[in-house]
Parts: sequence; C-alpha cells; structure tokens
Amino acid sequence: MLITGGWFKDWARQNDKTDLLDGLRTIWVDELLLYRRIRALGELPTALDSTAYLAEDADHPAFRVIAEVVARDVNGFEPDIVIGFAGQANYLAKLWPSALRLHIDRGHFGRDPYPFSIYFDHLGPHGRSAIGKIGGLKLAYPVTSDGRALVSAFRSRMAAALDSLDPFRSREFRRRFDRLCLLPLQLSNDVFFDGQVNYRTQFEFLYDVLAAAPKDVGVIVIEHPNGEPVLRRSGIGVNLDTLRRTFPNMIFLEEFRLYQSPSQFLVPRVDGVWSVSSSVGYQALLFNGILGSFSSAELANVADATTFDDFFSRLGCRRSTSADAFVAWLLERYLVPASLFTNGRWLHDYLRRRLDAVGSANSPIDTFVPTADMDRLMDAWIAKAPGVLATASARWADDPLLAELLADLQATRADLQDARRETDALLKSTSWRITSPLRIARRAADFVCLRH
Repeated sequence: MLITGGWFKDWARQNDKTDLLDGLRTIWVDELLLYRRIRALGELPTALDSTAYLAEDADHPAFRVIAEVVARDVNGFEPDIVIGFAGQANYLAKLWPSALRLHIDRGHFGRDPYPFSIYFDHLGPHGRSAIGKIGGLKLAYPVTSDGRALVSAFRSRMAAALDSLDPFRSREFRRRFDRLCLLPLQLSNDVFFDGQVNYRTQFEFLYDVLAAAPKDVGVIVIEHPNGEPVLRRSGIGVNLDTLRRTFPNMIFLEEFRLYQSPSQFLVPRVDGVWSVSSSVGYQALLFNGILGSFSSAELANVADATTFDDFFSRLGCRRSTSADAFVAWLLERYLVPASLFTNGRWLHDYLRRRLDAVGSANSPIDTFVPTADMDRLMDAWIAKAPGVLATASARWADDPLLAELLADLQATRADLQDARRETDALLKSTSWRITSPLRIARRAADFVCLRH
C-alpha cells in the first residue's frame, strides 16, 4: 500500500506517470486537513521532519494525529514492513507495532559515476542509522578475501572514472599547499545538518572551520548544489573578497558551481574531509582519506578525528586504522545498488530475509543480511557501474527550466558569434576598404554641421 499526500497523485498525472500506480493500493492523505489538525495542537507541521528525527517518544501528539488519519483510511490493513522515504518513520510504531520499519534514502555512493544505491536501515536515517551503532572504524566485521577484493576493485573503478571525468584536472591545488582539506558545505535549515550541530547557517560552519585551519593547509570549499550561495561576490551579504583576505588558504572557484557533484571529484586529490553528515565523508573513507567531524554528528561514528586540532594534525599522515572493513560492510550488507533493488524477485527475497533476521538477531547490526552473493555484488558494483560519461554532470542537468534557460543563452551566444563573423568579414572586405575615404569625409561633414 502506498500512503502519501494528494500532491503525489497530481504529480504522477502531470508527468504521465500514472502507470506507476497500477496495481497498488493507495491512500491519498488530505494535506491541508492534516496541517490544520496538527497546527491546532500548537505544532508547526512544516517542522515535523525535525520533530520526528529528534523526538525520543513515538507517542508525540502530532504523530498520534498522523497515525489516526492513516488508521482511518487503511481499513485494517496490517503491513509486515513499513518503508519510510527519506525521513524518520518510527512514529508509526504505535499504529503497527509488529511491522519491521525500514528507512530508505540515497546511498553514500549514489551519484554518477558511482552506481546509484539506497540503504534500508531499520533504526533510522542519518544520525539515527545503524552506522551509529556499529563501533565506527572499529567495526568487528570479518572481512573475507572476496570482500577485500570487492573494495579494492570498487575503489580502482571509481578512481579511474572520477579521474577521467574530473573537470578540475588542470587545477594545481597543491601548488601553494602541501596539505589539502575538502570542506563540503551542506544545507541550512535541514535537520540532518542543524539537528546535529549548533551552527545556524552554512556561513557560520564555514567560518569556524577556516578560523581553525592552519595557514599551511589549503581548504577547498564546495557549496551544496541544491543550496543558496554561501560565498557572495556582490549583492546583499557580499563576503567572498573579505574571506579571501582573512583566510588566504581558502580555495574556492566559481566553476565549482557549474557541476552537480563537484566534491566527489576532489576527494581522491585531498588529504582529508571535514563534514557533518555529507556522503562525501564516506567517500573519503573509500579513498583512505582522513575524515573529521564533530563528536555530536553522524560522521563521528566513523571519523578519524572529532576535534579540529586532531584532524588538521593528521592531514598528510597515513591513517592509523584501515577503513576497508567498514567499506566492505557498506558494499556487502548496507548499501543496495540499483541493479538489485529494481529487480522485483530479488527485492522480495531480500525483504523476506530482513524480516526473518529481526527475530533471530542478537544486535541491530545482525539484522543486515548479506545483500547478495559475491558474484552478484561484483556485477552490481563493478560491471554495472555507469560507463564513463563524456562530461561531468552539470549542476543544471536535472532542472528542465535551467536547462531551457541555458539552451536559450547558448542560442543567443551562437547568434552573436554569427553576427561577429559577418561583421569581421565585412570589415575585411575590399569594398569596405575602398569606401573608407568616403566614410571619413562624411564624418567630417557631420562634425562641421554640428559645430554650426
């Protein structure tokens, strides 16, 4: 059964996707009615994602309202599994206490040229996920020779793909600095960021890291592709020139904004990454980079350092603990590549195995069953990884309005180039040169007329 807001039905119709709903039982929740009922409790409905993420009590009044609305419409439907998309769904425990709740979101290796993946976590998303329960880089996961081969092959394949696509290949970031740190900014007013740290904005986050960074460490700053610009050259809140004067070791290029995922191209080229909950932090572990994060943040569970001093002192040194066991666990049990979860037979079998494991698991980690046998994993992670594209993914690629605007700009530029070529041809023509004295005489006559 699909339970979602009425907007989804409208979206499917407007985008000719109604066939996706064929064969599904569907419940279309009246969002406005739900909004009013929750608002009457004194809660702000638009902040429920934060409330659900931070609340310890599944019996929160606002969530009781949601459960009541759902219970009224499902007519006694009892699911074995509840899947929450990109958010905390544990508040449904009161409604369906015996159901296995799985939270899914994009995997940490999920954008081209990585094969798209998602995770099915029974504890929660991000900071509430099972990753916070596995002992970080001390995970007691018995890595087999096949597991190590999978990690090695995946790392090599991704390194080659990223290098071949790297739009910043010609940039010599180490020309001025022997040590480099990557700082991927995230989204303000997003619970997966500000629910874990005390910063109010990405600018506060940026300034704090820059103030702590030694002058001999280059800090490459990347803005989130879906966020507002943090570094501003003009207009309200201009700050770029001031930041560059104050922190000469800050590295920011305007061309970073042209690409959808610029950070991942730079991960193999830096010594470390500092982040709160960005997937770029997990990619740093794949390439044996030093990972730093705050002790309160999601990435603290797998980070090498949780203070600025410790992090910056480690840059340029070999990591003391290999991340291969953790990365192998991600690839073998946690992340599910698209070639598997889009296979209905495989997904049915996987969900059944996850459901069976709940009753016999001794710890939350034991609920993660092997995703597939090694041959199938090698095929999904390596053989079926996206081929090398002609260019890196542009930032506007997924936005048809921006793509249309860019097409218009390119057409205008082409028209201007055509006009310039015609003008150049005219100026170089024999007739233009022959008539030059006449034009000079005409301008002189016009000048005389103006003086009179």
